[in-house]
Amino acid sequence: MTRLLKAARPVRSPETPDEPTAPDQRTDIPPTAPWSLATRVAFRFFLAYVALFFLTEMRIVYPLLGVFGNDLPAGAMVWQYHLVRPVVTWVGEHLLGVDAALIEPVQSGDQRFFWVLAFCWFLGALVVTAVWSAIDRQRTDHVWLHKWFHVVVRLCLAAQLFSFGFAKVFPLQMSLPLTRLVEPYGDFGMLNVLWSQVGSSQPYEILLGCAEVTAAVLLVIPRTATLGALLASVELTQVLILNVTYQVPLKIFTFHLLLLSLILLAPYAVRLVRFFVTDQGVDPVRRPPLFRTRRAVSVALAAQILFGAWLAGSQVHEEWKLWDAIGTSGPKPPLYGIWNVVAFSVDGTDRPPLTTDEERWNRLIVDTSHSYQPGPVSSQRMDGSIVDYAATFDAKSRTMALARLDDPTWSARLAFTQSTPDRLSLDGVLDGHKVRMRLEKVDLSSFPIAQDGPRWVQDGPYQPRLELR
Repeated sequence: MTRLLKAARPVRSPETPDEPTAPDQRTDIPPTAPWSLATRVAFRFFLAYVALFFLTEMRIVYPLLGVFGNDLPAGAMVWQYHLVRPVVTWVGEHLLGVDAALIEPVQSGDQRFFWVLAFCWFLGALVVTAVWSAIDRQRTDHVWLHKWFHVVVRLCLAAQLFSFGFAKVFPLQMSLPLTRLVEPYGDFGMLNVLWSQVGSSQPYEILLGCAEVTAAVLLVIPRTATLGALLASVELTQVLILNVTYQVPLKIFTFHLLLLSLILLAPYAVRLVRFFVTDQGVDPVRRPPLFRTRRAVSVALAAQILFGAWLAGSQVHEEWKLWDAIGTSGPKPPLYGIWNVVAFSVDGTDRPPLTTDEERWNRLIVDTSHSYQPGPVSSQRMDGSIVDYAATFDAKSRTMALARLDDPTWSARLAFTQSTPDRLSLDGVLDGHKVRMRLEKVDLSSFPIAQDGPRWVQDGPYQPRLELR
């Protein structure tokens, strides 16, 4: 019997203390089976690929800085592109036969430059994988590297989801500018169709943001990281489809965020298939701890959660400030609204409302600023086209100064008077010519699309009609 009791007693390794104290008690490290050659090679490739992606893409780093991102100098968002530009240009010219020049300011993440840059990541990862596999042929696994790679990837992905999510929770990313109410639908680009569709319903945009924020919160907590990655993969798949089909110039970046979520899910792919597809039970996962002692593991867990709280708090702080400045409840500029031009004269000559007149204004639109377009003043020509202006209002002298962003030589200074809240007169100089205008304000509630909010009962005047033409 004594021999049996001794045999049942757990065997301790020589370096493990017989009676560890509670704070420094060592964690149980689950045994791992040797990785297959394919698994080792795949891990090396994706580790190298993601590392190159992170090192050359400032959009990954920026959300991690939180509120300190505002202190970055001008040009900080593109310095990495400038650093790798010689390599990208050479690869584009000599290997792919294309011009991969970086077009600045960078307004599209799908420039040819970024496609060639992604190809460079792929080539670089192949080279690193080949060299690494040749040098480290005896290693049977990469458990230590994988557990830290997993932490870095999920926190970086969480930062991105916090950034995009809170920009929708505070419905600022996609809004409905006043110009959309009068611009012909046929003049909309596919991007503007998507932005206007989402921006026309703030509850819908907020719910989209809540899904992204929920995925980010789940990713920050190690125990729920797999569920967070699963939710993120579904959400990012939808975003990628929208970006592709609506010509949103963030297809490359969105694809790589989706790739990060799939990398997090890859170790659990078989378990997910068994659970969701074959309806079989699965045992809890025993993940290798980050450190050997429980105290260190607890500190690491607290650090991850605090870092996630820092990321979320920073985004809430920034979006709240922006919402307070340009949100629907924020201050409105003087003359806010849409104004129909009922009389227009240039140098004392009346200009009738002819669609062939390229200079006459049909409408004046004064809006709040939006984060993705110039403003806040626009004019609509007689042919329906929109011209945007940078505007400065002087409340004391009751004047506004306009400048065109596409023509630095163009300028205007107009004095405004209002006999009634819905009657406006503008007098001044417009591109070197003396102009006078009389305008009437449009009731924004007259636009059906401006009547937002859910309606549970829809009959009578609120019954929607699909007009087939």
